[in-house]
Amino acid sequence: MRRRTAWLIGAAALALAVMALAGREPPAPLVGQAAPALELPRPDGTTWRLADQRGRVVVLNLWATWCPPCRREMPALQRLSEALPEAQFTVVGLSVDEDRFLVEEFLRRLAITFPVVLDPDARVTDDVLAVRAYPETLLIDADGVVRERILGERAWDSAEWQARIRALAAEGAP
Repeated sequence: MRRRTAWLIGAAALALAVMALAGREPPAPLVGQAAPALELPRPDGTTWRLADQRGRVVVLNLWATWCPPCRREMPALQRLSEALPEAQFTVVGLSVDEDRFLVEEFLRRLAITFPVVLDPDARVTDDVLAVRAYPETLLIDADGVVRERILGERAWDSAEWQARIRALAAEGAP
């Protein structure tokens, strides 16, 4: 009887801990602050710089090929990138995959044409951006300020998300 009671108490404590952690919002460092000066390699070896995007809203999606929700939302991100005018917006994928060739094959297979950058040792995602889970997306306004951190898969090509992202550009328009 004691053994069963101890087991039940342990199981209940574990369940409460899991529920408490699952219900918490992720920390939102950087929201309202200037985005860090990111410089990351692209699969082709060139360097992508966030500073070069100033004047455009950036949808920075943090993902990996081993992440099922990341893989599922990629086509919606591609459609979003095609729907928004390039002069005002850009979608950028930041992959934490260690194998650049795996990333290239994945992008080819899904016909992803928006820019993708690499963080194979996850130093930027872990140390600079403090990412807790994938996918996570940062919405960065035209002035380079992080406006939102969105955790989890989204229907990025929906009218709702397009309107929210366009509104960011309108706020910065003269």
